[in-house]
Amino acid sequence: MARERGFALCPPDTGPYLRLAMASQANAPDSVLSAGRSPAGALKVASAPLSDDVAFPKGFYLRVVDGQQWLRGFRCDHEYIFSPEDRFAFQPL
Repeated sequence: MARERGFALCPPDTGPYLRLAMASQANAPDSVLSAGRSPAGALKVASAPLSDDVAFPKGFYLRVVDGQQWLRGFRCDHEYIFSPEDRFAFQPL
């Protein structure tokens, strides 16, 4: 669906560069860091997984908690369903 709209997956190193570029990201609405779901206010970087191992992070997300910028890895398996409210960063084709 993203490709049909002119977007592609980001390279794996996009997360750190995007974190440096997004100094003005808004504070997350809560400070919960893990609850079995994507953290509120997070921006996930859409990229291909580096490993099929479920224990290995599948990508990065950016978040600001109490004024502190975060760049964290997220883990999930192939059955995980992201919420319609989740936001992703793609690159243009």
